Amino acid sequence: MKTNLLIILVSILTISFQPSVALSDTTVKKELIALKTEQAPIIDSILDDTCWQDAPKTIGFTDERTEKPAKNQSVGRVVYTDTAIYVGLHLYDDMPDKIVARQTKDQTRIRGEDWVSFSLDPFHTHQFSDRNFFIVNPLGTKYAHLATGRAEKSEWIGLWKAAAQIVEDGWIVEMEIPWQMLDYPDTTKPVQMGINVDRFQQRTGERSWWCNLGVNEFRENDGHWMDVLPPPRKREFKLLPYLIGGISETETSVGATSRSRREYTARAGADIRYEVTPQLRLIGTANPDFDNIEQAVEGIDFSYGERFVADRRPFFSEGGNVYRLGSFFHSRRIMDMDGGLKVFGKIGKKTSVGTLGTYHRNNQNVILQASQSLTTTSNIRAAFLSNHHRDTAANNVGYLSGDARFGKFSARSGFAQSWADASTGRNGYTNMIYQGQLLQPYLSVFFADSDFVNRLGYHPFTGYRGVSLGSYLRNEWREGFFRRVSASIQSEISNTSEGEVFRRDLSISSLILTHSDYALAAGWRGGQFEEFTDSVFSVGLRARASDRFNNVGITYNWGEQAGETIHRISGNLNLRAYDFTAGIASQIQWHFKTRYQQILTLTYDFSPALSLGSRLIWQAEGVNIYFALRRSGYAGTDFFIILGDPNASEFKQRFVAKVIRAF
Repeated sequence: MKTNLLIILVSILTISFQPSVALSDTTVKKELIALKTEQAPIIDSILDDTCWQDAPKTIGFTDERTEKPAKNQSVGRVVYTDTAIYVGLHLYDDMPDKIVARQTKDQTRIRGEDWVSFSLDPFHTHQFSDRNFFIVNPLGTKYAHLATGRAEKSEWIGLWKAAAQIVEDGWIVEMEIPWQMLDYPDTTKPVQMGINVDRFQQRTGERSWWCNLGVNEFRENDGHWMDVLPPPRKREFKLLPYLIGGISETETSVGATSRSRREYTARAGADIRYEVTPQLRLIGTANPDFDNIEQAVEGIDFSYGERFVADRRPFFSEGGNVYRLGSFFHSRRIMDMDGGLKVFGKIGKKTSVGTLGTYHRNNQNVILQASQSLTTTSNIRAAFLSNHHRDTAANNVGYLSGDARFGKFSARSGFAQSWADASTGRNGYTNMIYQGQLLQPYLSVFFADSDFVNRLGYHPFTGYRGVSLGSYLRNEWREGFFRRVSASIQSEISNTSEGEVFRRDLSISSLILTHSDYALAAGWRGGQFEEFTDSVFSVGLRARASDRFNNVGITYNWGEQAGETIHRISGNLNLRAYDFTAGIASQIQWHFKTRYQQILTLTYDFSPALSLGSRLIWQAEGVNIYFALRRSGYAGTDFFIILGDPNASEFKQRFVAKVIRAF
């Protein structure tokens, strides 16, 4: 066994240090001279405005996979004024009748259709945390990702415009991006910014870049926007108050009988947003409303440890790019809050900070963190997390991490120390990966002391140490039967702190996606977990795999896990007709006992902003359904009228009306 592992490790390292293929000349970084105009264009998806005629052009787009000129080229133009940046794009397509456009709701990630993205790195650090990108599809639907991360409310993201139309030789997009929604250097002299344009063509799967970042998106290859003089930044104060009124029926037991009692609810709260400096902002919340936010549903798949469930609460997503601590901070750990405060942003071109504090009468939490860019491909980060609960001793954690990349070889390392009661446990890891064009082998070494305690993190297990190694393989074709083929092999060998077997794990997975949009996945995972020997196979098939609105799929798993035979069937079906969308996700698992979970979602869109929706969850623990009429995500007043409880295990007789207004 040890000999085989040594052979695998040597093979991976041999592949890692093979000379990389030189990039083509089309990936050389390019420059775009900034042009300030006195007459802004009309955002109507027609490039006939005077300012576009002499504007510098982004030309010569490159296919990121083949590193050759894209088959369907694009031409971009960029100008600016003292109030906004303007982008005009002509995206040529030799088959315009096959352009794919489906998404109509702004600020919903656009996937499985044609889109174009304009990206801007105002501080020119080449770090993802400083990168803004603005995505538009051929319907003019917009999605903005801002450097620090913003909540969904349009007034908080920023009011930007886009217009698009399909024409006889492709499609055209115009954008207006206000300076006020961006973080950028406070300067009186022209500066250089990072800039790029990339495009995805759904029909062929081709992703092309003006300055090719490659399949691994090496951001130091971005283009340069030269001699930009941004306007002075105005500090803003925004208030987002809400009002809630509701009524609910509750059951109370008195002896052997139960009585129904009616309860009335009236509450108010508010979020505030204030820019302490042009690059540093404060977010506060008082009496936040978490009860009416539809959270992700925990699955029923068998797991030896706690399952991870994502957090959808806006207070924690705001500034999310700053608070990137991996498993060392999981915001769902903070369940109850009377109030919270965050301050985050830049205190220097290459220095970012973030603080977070939450208060509840039973517990208080504090996070302090700072990150420093050392070079365009390396940075370090330090953080301190503290949890104080009324019934337990304080839990403090210090965390330090760093990462660096040299060409295609990258390394990341992190170390944490916890203090809880008299224990002082540690947790650490080191990862190394070669980010090749086709093959990406990796090696990871890790440990977690048995007395490591982090009540604000996601750590399903402690008291182990080991090594993991494997490799990913992926290739794409623009024509023919196959569209994408990927495969991975991953292994882990770890022991408990006492030297006993913790895990011996090997997993193999593969995926085939065809140009007719069928996907076939197959895999196997087996090995040993403590005293159990596992072996589980899986196979799955999806039709219209890239269409998020109309698709169907089924997956079957079988084998042995935790000493028992396991069978699991899961499937999904999504349909969209006119303005009505329906989706069902179903799973049945036979293992120890039979478990099932069916999730049905129904939505009718009166407009992109106004919709009527419902979600039904049927599982062994009970049946829950709720209905919501909502006007949200766009400028102006938002409102929600909710029947039921979005996150209960069983249906609740509950009616709530909520109004939110931004000032």
